[in-house]
Amino acid sequence: MAMNKYMHPRNIYKSPPNFKQLALDFPEFREFVTQDITGKVSLDFKNTKALRALSCILLKKDFGLNVEMPLDKLIPTIPLRLNYILWLEDLLSLTGKSENIRGVDIGTGASCVYPLLAAKKNKWHMVASEIDTNSVTYANTNIETNKLEEFIQIVKVNENTVLKDVVNQDEYDFCMCNPPFFGSTQELHSNLNSRSLNRPKPKNSFCATPTEVVVKGGEVDFLSKLIQESKILGTQIKIYTTMVGHKKNLPQLKTLLREVDVCSFKETEFCQGNTTRWGLAWTFCSTFDLKKCLDPIKLAIKKSKPKEPLTCGIPVDETNELSLNLIRDNILKLFDQLEMVTEEVSRKKSVLRYFVNAYSNTWSNQRRKRREQMKNGDASSSLIGENNNDEKSLDMEGAKSPGKRIHEDHIEGAFVKKLKISNTDGRDVFFKFLVTLKLEESSVLLEVDCLPEYNREYLHQILQYIKNNLKT
Repeated sequence: MAMNKYMHPRNIYKSPPNFKQLALDFPEFREFVTQDITGKVSLDFKNTKALRALSCILLKKDFGLNVEMPLDKLIPTIPLRLNYILWLEDLLSLTGKSENIRGVDIGTGASCVYPLLAAKKNKWHMVASEIDTNSVTYANTNIETNKLEEFIQIVKVNENTVLKDVVNQDEYDFCMCNPPFFGSTQELHSNLNSRSLNRPKPKNSFCATPTEVVVKGGEVDFLSKLIQESKILGTQIKIYTTMVGHKKNLPQLKTLLREVDVCSFKETEFCQGNTTRWGLAWTFCSTFDLKKCLDPIKLAIKKSKPKEPLTCGIPVDETNELSLNLIRDNILKLFDQLEMVTEEVSRKKSVLRYFVNAYSNTWSNQRRKRREQMKNGDASSSLIGENNNDEKSLDMEGAKSPGKRIHEDHIEGAFVKKLKISNTDGRDVFFKFLVTLKLEESSVLLEVDCLPEYNREYLHQILQYIKNNLKT
């Protein structure tokens, strides 16, 4: 799932599906998963039936769709399809229209997955074209099964038709297309078998008919025809969009868009799992500018950019290993008083690291808790400190501004994996963080950091608590 962090921000599959829970909830999925001795549940992505089961279950669980998918046709990956739908939502927001959206899906396939998602999720009205008779039958069955006949119409077309004969004189808000990526079956098999040494082999089973993935001239010729037809149709369709399977084809396609004098165009990436596809949108309408559409990848990268750790310099008389260990002992004692569990993860002469698990918030509002205990006649009860984590502290250097300090040892790589699984006794962890102590020229530098899924405000509170209570 290397690319999941770059998914569209609204994609519900940014966190991968829980195969174990799916197997428990859906008996029909159970036969396709295996569990190793550690309890980890996995799915064989080389198994076409397993892929189909996963796609069908996700559609059922997350969208209430019951979809039949023949094994000899393309099995749609739902995270990718959802990425495309979400991008269309972003593009359409530029038009100012939010109701009675009408779209065209070029080459819908047997699953009819795009129109089904569009209709079920957004109540969009869709016309979907398809050249394969068998796929038309399956698509109509899926529409009827889900009672979406009011929203979706299937149009059987010949192989020479791209768009013109589908829309006729009607007007639409958008069109979408998942084109055949290859120019021949030889090119298809060459792509699968002759990938570079640095590029991993496909992890998913390949299943599709030649008409779904192969077209004479490849995707460039197919999309060139779509672009030429869009020039004829003009504003009859507000926004034209397509997926692009090969990044190398984008420059040629964008050149063609400039040649047909589009008013604006926009490209994006669809990232999911170990797969990247590209999206291209263009319009002949001058009332909105597609370039102003927010880029979901840039948003995702901005959100996923790791934050620097919080830091605090603790002055010491002598900067040696003894001073470092003394500071460590005092901090670990504070954590023990806070009923936190610590785990040493690395020890060097001048750098110490610990994972810390907190099972409840024991560091906030200590003064209030003490007053309440004294009021209740329980002043003898052991309380952790007497502070309220205010700004009073020992004579320490203030937390350094992360933006002014080169951060070399923030949580990444192996530490991320260790921190995610660290839990000494199986209890539910309230907050988990990493503590690093480093010897510097005239002080011991304290760093605290956590994974993005945790509330970073707790780091500020804990650091302030340490500053208020640490005795040096």
